[in-house]
Amino acid sequence: MSLAVELIQTVEQAGGRFLLDGDRLGIVPATAAAPVMEELRQHKPEIIDLLSQRPAMPAGVRLVLWSPKAAPIQLEWGQTVTDTERFIEISLAQLAAALEGRNWQAGNWGLSGLLERLALCGCVVALDDPRKALQ
Repeated sequence: MSLAVELIQTVEQAGGRFLLDGDRLGIVPATAAAPVMEELRQHKPEIIDLLSQRPAMPAGVRLVLWSPKAAPIQLEWGQTVTDTERFIEISLAQLAAALEGRNWQAGNWGLSGLLERLALCGCVVALDDPRKALQ
């Protein structure tokens, strides 16, 4: 594992979120990055490259952990994932549809099921309003 990956994980485990805008990198709250700020500066280009490889999150969803698993992945209900990144992309689109009440475009999956599918593939996300998953 590269130092840049470790730095990203350190900040995220401390509750920090990375904000990426082109070549600008922000961290909210900044206190989550304080212990490793100098290393973050030293590895900024590599960190930006790694963060830009992550999928965009739908409105109301934040990425908690990005550690995609290698395919094939056997899901609990007998489905096999052969292209992890594509599966995550589709599941995020379904999650966005479910959050907007378009259940047919979500494959009729509920929010909790979609969150579970993503987590099984190594993409752990959280809803800004976790009560929605209970509806």
